[in-house]
Amino acid sequence: RNATSSCPHMTSAYSSRAFVDSSGKLLPRSLRSQRRRTGRCLCTVSRRSESEPMVRVEVTRGDTSSTTHLRELCVRNFALVDELHVSFHPRLNIITGQSGSGKSVLLEAIAQLCGASAREECIRSGADCAELEGRFCVGRDTITEINSVLRKQDVPELAEPSSSQSSVELVVERRLAYIDDQRPGSGVDQQSADINQRQTQRRIRSVCRVNNTVVPVKCLRELGKVLIDFNGQGTAGSIADEEAQKQLLDDWAGTRHLRRRFDELAGVLLVHRSELALLEEISLDERQELSNLIDTVQAVEPVRGEDVALKSELRRLEEARMTVDTCSSVMSTLGGDGSVVDTQGSVRSGISNASMQIKGLLSNAQRSALSVGAERGNNASSGAGEATDSLPIPDGSSDDAEAALAGLRDALSKCRQAELLVSEAERRVADYVTLLRADPYYQEECVTRLRKLDRLCRSIGVRCVEEAFDAAEVAKARLDAVENFRERRETLTDLAAAAEAELAEAGLKLATSRRTAAGALRRDVTIALSKLAMEGCRFDVSLSWEHISSDQVIPATPPALSIYVDESAIDIGEEGSSQYRVQAGGLDRVTFLLAAGPNESLRSMSSVASGGETARLLLAMKLSPAIRATHWEESVEPDEVPGCARSLQGELRGVAAEAGLSSLMQTRDAFGGAVALKSRRISIFDELDSGVGARIGGKIGSSLRLLAEKGNQQVLCVTHLPQVAAFGDRHLRISKEVAHHGSAQTTEVSSESRIRITVEVLQDDESRIEEISSMLGLGDDEGRRSAVRMLQTSAASAPDL
Repeated sequence: RNATSSCPHMTSAYSSRAFVDSSGKLLPRSLRSQRRRTGRCLCTVSRRSESEPMVRVEVTRGDTSSTTHLRELCVRNFALVDELHVSFHPRLNIITGQSGSGKSVLLEAIAQLCGASAREECIRSGADCAELEGRFCVGRDTITEINSVLRKQDVPELAEPSSSQSSVELVVERRLAYIDDQRPGSGVDQQSADINQRQTQRRIRSVCRVNNTVVPVKCLRELGKVLIDFNGQGTAGSIADEEAQKQLLDDWAGTRHLRRRFDELAGVLLVHRSELALLEEISLDERQELSNLIDTVQAVEPVRGEDVALKSELRRLEEARMTVDTCSSVMSTLGGDGSVVDTQGSVRSGISNASMQIKGLLSNAQRSALSVGAERGNNASSGAGEATDSLPIPDGSSDDAEAALAGLRDALSKCRQAELLVSEAERRVADYVTLLRADPYYQEECVTRLRKLDRLCRSIGVRCVEEAFDAAEVAKARLDAVENFRERRETLTDLAAAAEAELAEAGLKLATSRRTAAGALRRDVTIALSKLAMEGCRFDVSLSWEHISSDQVIPATPPALSIYVDESAIDIGEEGSSQYRVQAGGLDRVTFLLAAGPNESLRSMSSVASGGETARLLLAMKLSPAIRATHWEESVEPDEVPGCARSLQGELRGVAAEAGLSSLMQTRDAFGGAVALKSRRISIFDELDSGVGARIGGKIGSSLRLLAEKGNQQVLCVTHLPQVAAFGDRHLRISKEVAHHGSAQTTEVSSESRIRITVEVLQDDESRIEEISSMLGLGDDEGRRSAVRMLQTSAASAPDL
């Protein structure tokens, strides 16, 4: 059986038309509450059968097409993901899976698209590169901020959606690839340099694109700040720090620009006071000492870097002298130094002696051959003759004898050639020595000049000529300052006084805005905590200035600084006409206070909040924009804004009058940016429920749905609690599987098998019941019944404050 009811007055969460009549007047509270209840949803209830206890409730919660959200994520070869395409819901997306299944890998991929630092493990093992692509739908409320970032990077801006469009698409791509960073080797000689010529180190190179335009990683970081609010597993613990609390308050109050202005003015004041501290009158003796220093340096007339250049030149000359000595030794070896002993022991002399001996051998051989021929002619039958004092002819035929003589002649020729080559080598070495020989007077001049510069440095107490120049410039600057000491001191004093007054005014403005926002934040966070099983707990924000008494000494230079604030400080509860310490980001010290019960005293959150309470407090802070939006719609009177100081009410009335608006209710959009945290359009929570038990899991899930719907933003939440998972508009299950050659899942593991991460969208009732039942860890029947009840409860409940 299907029953369908339609709501004729259904509007979006932020629409005010549901609370005014046709003439524009605000409806009474009773009619507004009734219209809000009927306008929340369009419900379709269907029962499959009487035997199966599952009831499916589909809730259509307003128009989500104009919400800025991540529509699709495509990942390839990233970490343990080979290829993945995921589509997200514009509202609440729940991500579940076993521990270690890779849920955080999906969030890391989104972080990479927002400019996170790339690491080597981001690229899948065995792949050369990883590719990521995110397709965002950008609503009208975000286009201005996105275009401001794109304009700085010379990227074509997004066009405003037409009347038929609710959003425009923004495509962000990032490619991570390995590159080889080659650096020269560290061999000590040529042989080792040939062996170890290059040392290769792999690093990651990132190429980023926005709408097909190449941009630096910085552009992705800026876009990420506009689009996404990351809340990792350690984010909850970080809000215990006072500086983080101050930043959260400034985010919520919309006072970041006032904080930046205060820090800029504080820097200006520090500069002026530092110059005043250095500006002092000097005595006649000190003035004379400075003049002598300048004269001493000018008398030597040094040149910047001259001593370094002279030392380098002397090293070159010494190396040239050593080279000349080596060349002389080579020349002596080749041809001798001209003496009789050295000449006889040289290479050229040895070759010449060898040539003469070979020539003698040839002569003897020729004479012996003639004698043998004559004897053979007289007595053919006689044996081989012998020649006294001659080289015997080798045994064999006459052809062999002729070949042996030809070899001797060739040896003689080669010896003569070697003698010529040695002479040529000696000549060339001598030519090289001629080029290296330096004028000895030039070397002596370099040594003398360097000694003079060393004496100069020792006389004025510096280490090098560069420091001597600096000392002379400092001395000259001090002497110049003395000439106009009084005039410069008066000028700096006036500048410092003006900067101090401007800084005090900026500090008062920032402190007033923070105190106004702190009251609204206290109320909204307390309301949110009551929805997170912390009823009775009280939250408050302590803001105070650090008073400096007259006996305390505060240095005039960084990082300590104090300023005088007049009677205007009384308006914010501080003591007027007093000196206060300047803090980073303002005069205020911000501390979040928490009381565990209505009768407990407020204490610092860092000292009393447990891990689970800190996580819930973080979620309550994130819920504050949705609560603020709801209270804007529920204002008691059209000319009053709840939770705002009367002075601010008057200021808003002036804004409304200048804009031609009839009431403060019509200025809520402008006012919302000043007192409520400007929520980013996509909130990501990684195990926000860590440290939180299952007893309040349903409240966490309901709050996340509230954040998505009333906060008009997309939420991605990694959770282990089935109570939270039941509230998702889309449920994603992450798992690891063993794949063989990129094929489908298999249970067989081999040496070629790979682990990969898969994402499954649980679109049908059966798969969601199965997953939630598995998360409960109960039996099949009992787990399924509990899962069905959770889904029924979450689908039937509407987010309300």
